[in-house]
Amino acid sequence: MHTSDFLYLLEDQSFLNYCNGSNQYDTDYWHNWLLEHPEDEKAIEELKVLVILLTEETRKQQAEAGFKMLHQKLSAQAETKITGKVKPLFKRLSIAASLLVMLSTGLYLYISKNNRSTGYSINKLADIKPGGNKAILTLANGTKIDLTNAQNGTLAVQNGTQISKKADGQVIYQTAGNSTGQGNTPGINTIQTPLKGQYMIVLPDGTKVWLNSVSSLRYPAVFDQKTREVELTGEAYFEVAHFTLKGSNKRVPFVVQTTSATNRNKTQKIEVLGTHFNVNCYDDEPLSKTTLLEGSIKVSNPDITGGSEALLSPGQELSSGAGRFNVGQADIEAAIAWKNNDFVFREDIRSALRKVARWYDVDIVYAESAPKQLMLGGWISRKKNISEVLEMMEGTGKVHFTITGRRIMVTE
Repeated sequence: MHTSDFLYLLEDQSFLNYCNGSNQYDTDYWHNWLLEHPEDEKAIEELKVLVILLTEETRKQQAEAGFKMLHQKLSAQAETKITGKVKPLFKRLSIAASLLVMLSTGLYLYISKNNRSTGYSINKLADIKPGGNKAILTLANGTKIDLTNAQNGTLAVQNGTQISKKADGQVIYQTAGNSTGQGNTPGINTIQTPLKGQYMIVLPDGTKVWLNSVSSLRYPAVFDQKTREVELTGEAYFEVAHFTLKGSNKRVPFVVQTTSATNRNKTQKIEVLGTHFNVNCYDDEPLSKTTLLEGSIKVSNPDITGGSEALLSPGQELSSGAGRFNVGQADIEAAIAWKNNDFVFREDIRSALRKVARWYDVDIVYAESAPKQLMLGGWISRKKNISEVLEMMEGTGKVHFTITGRRIMVTE
């Protein structure tokens, strides 16, 4: 990309919306654009970081400074006696060109400053590849199936339900003859992703679930006619299917029960009829977060003193833990970035590195000098090797990383 392209994008509202995650249409457009222009991914990534770091006020101040410098330069030139006439069009183009050079220089200096070398470089010989589709499926009888290496086709049959693996890696439950499991005791299955793992599964009712790394989902092989209940640890994105009672239009509710081995204040009960939402309930995170994209959900936590309950609308997020049970505006792009194979960092460095640790299966070790309150802003694909993710963070000039095996040392 040329410098003029950078400057154009800094004024393009669609691109700014994409950087700030304020418009889903623009976000989808630019994601698709990057798929078609992979050669520009690095340049767009750097510019996106710049836009996030620079506030609107900062951009305004830089532009005003550029105009002031240009005005002083032109005023000085005006004092010099010039013979002949200057065509207005040429004059306007000259002014525009001068301003472009000045703003381009400012942009270059800003990017250079924030990506300056600290005197070290990340050891790419010790680089670590990203995660991928990995999971273990445990059937009701205790049989374990490694979904990473399992052949496509039928994996098992339970209570009239066929479990199969498709060519794209999805695991799908298909209930023969529209069986509802009535009269049977449905066997409980568990799908679990390891460090560096993720997986997508279609449940017996047609609900789609994407599991992030170090996550598990317990669910019956056949849902009954009263409720559809699953149990989640870690993080998952749900697209809940509509499911009605046989012979009526009454919908069967879908319930997600989250658990925490370390903090009962973080447990949640999420009641759904049909909707899209994300749940993050990792034990190593201070708060559980439920983010709603479409539909409506009711979230409750009886373990909070006095009990708490909230009804979420699209675009809202509920945070619970440490005695908190708060509803606020959601950052949708950041919340579901993992599902789109991206990292979107709008958080402190330690929170960001917890995501990195789960996806690359590494141990993060903080030296005495490691920053404690460094805020990050940026986007990068989860398909990149870890060195590229860490180099982006080093671009702040305030942190450095050393890779030794599967150990990442963090220093100033």
